[in-house]
Amino acid sequence: MNYRTLIREKRKEKGLSQERLAKLVQVSQPFIAEIESGRKKPSVDVLMRICAVLDISLFGNGEP
Repeated sequence: MNYRTLIREKRKEKGLSQERLAKLVQVSQPFIAEIESGRKKPSVDVLMRICAVLDISLFGNGEP
């Protein structure tokens, strides 16, 4: 599974809209849409914030 699919699936699992995730991560909703569609890649900082909000581990050990 690629990171775009993982972000979209985790967002939906948590019942978050793209707009709500964007607000929590402090980016725009269109940017979240572009990340999920693969048109844009998030910076490391934004990716870390997304992972923290969605409880996604960056290291595969169960820790965000």
